[in-house]
Amino acid sequence: WLRGRKRLLQLKDKKVKYYVKKEQCRCKVFLNGTLHIEQVAKEDSGKYSVTVYQQDGKFEAEEDTMLIIQKVFTRRNHLRHACPFSSFSEPVPQPILSVECMNKTVFVTCEVKQ
Repeated sequence: WLRGRKRLLQLKDKKVKYYVKKEQCRCKVFLNGTLHIEQVAKEDSGKYSVTVYQQDGKFEAEEDTMLIIQKVFTRRNHLRHACPFSSFSEPVPQPILSVECMNKTVFVTCEVKQ
């Protein structure tokens, strides 16, 4: 996986190799190749590229995706983690996730209404 021209990480033989500090990336990759960014921020916006190789090392595919973060909510009462425990003194608001696709660009908005 790359962000812009900077290599983030690589998954090979079920092992992940990081090319940046994990704290800087705030990302991980699942065994199916999906990139997961934790605590997404506006500065995570940009072009992400993934290159896939077959088991024998032959090129299989390459895909570019533009990620644009328009707004990040920083209120303390937004849903950051799902928690099965009933230790909350007040209910956590249900987030509303909106997705819009235009010209191979995906716009994702997460909103919490009181």
